[in-house]
Amino acid sequence: MSPPRPRSTMIKVAPQNSSVAISQPVGAGAAPALRQVAPQQLRPESIQQHLEKVVGSAEMRRSKKLCQFLRYTVTEVLCGHGSELKEYAIAVGVFRRGREFDPGADPIVRVQAARLRSKLDRYYQSEGRNDPVRIDYPVGGYSPIFSRREAPCAPETTALLETGPAMIAATRHIAVLPFIGVGAQGSEAFGDGLTDELMHALSGWPGISVIARSSSFQFKGRSEDVRRIGEWLGVFALVSGSVRIEGSHLRVMAQLIDAASGVNLWSTACDRELDGVIESQQQISREIALIVKSQLTLARA
Repeated sequence: MSPPRPRSTMIKVAPQNSSVAISQPVGAGAAPALRQVAPQQLRPESIQQHLEKVVGSAEMRRSKKLCQFLRYTVTEVLCGHGSELKEYAIAVGVFRRGREFDPGADPIVRVQAARLRSKLDRYYQSEGRNDPVRIDYPVGGYSPIFSRREAPCAPETTALLETGPAMIAATRHIAVLPFIGVGAQGSEAFGDGLTDELMHALSGWPGISVIARSSSFQFKGRSEDVRRIGEWLGVFALVSGSVRIEGSHLRVMAQLIDAASGVNLWSTACDRELDGVIESQQQISREIALIVKSQLTLARA
C-alpha cells in the first residue's frame, strides 16, 4: 500500500502582532505540527503586488468602491494599523460618511464587506485559483488576513519564508522631491505636508535611506534635470509629484524616476474627496510608499 500523500502547506499572516500557526505536511491520521511564525515572514511587496493584480482583475475592476475598500484595509494592515479597522473608520475613510456616522443606523460597511468577500471568493475560484497569495476577510471583521499557499511536499518550509525589508541587503539612497502645488490655494501647503509624510513613511523601511528634507527642499520651485539632481544628492532614484485641489476634490500624481537615466519607472494618479488634510496626507503617503517599495524591489530583482 502506497504511503498517504502529504497535505499542502498554508501559511497565514494575521494583522498586527498576533501569532500565526503553520500546518506542516503530515501523513494521514497524524496530528499536524504547528509552529509560531512572525507576520513579517510574508513579504509586504508580495502582498502589494497581489493586491494590484486583484484590483485589476475582471472580477474586481468595475467595482471601484470595493477596490477602495480592499486597498484601504490592506494598506492599513501593512502599515500596522489593522486593529483600527472598525466600521466607523472604514465608513469615513472609504465611503465618505460624515463624522456623525452611526454604524447601527447605516449598514453600509457590513453590506459592502459581504459583497467584497463574495467577489474575492469568486476571484480565487477563477482568475486567482493559482495565485500564491490570498486575501480573506473573516466574517464579522474588517481586517484582512493574508495567506501564502506553498507547493505540496516542500522539503523545508522555513527555507521558503522571506522577510520583506531584509530582502534588500544593501542600503539604497533615494530622495523625495517637494510635491508641486498646481491647483487652487492650499495645494502647495498640502504638497509640502505630503512630501514630509512620504519621507517619513519611506524612512521606516530598512534597506532604504531617504535624503534629508533640507537637501531635497533646496530644489523646490527649481527646474532642473532630474539626472543632475540625482547626481547632486547621490541617489539612485527620485520620487516626485504634484497636488491639485479643486473645491473638495484632490488629485495627487506621483512618479518614481531612475536618477541615472531620467526615465520614469512608475507613475500613479490618486483621486479622492478631501476629508481632513492630515488624514489624507497620511493615507496617500502610505499608499505611495508601499508601491514605491514594491517597485524598488522589482528593479533590484
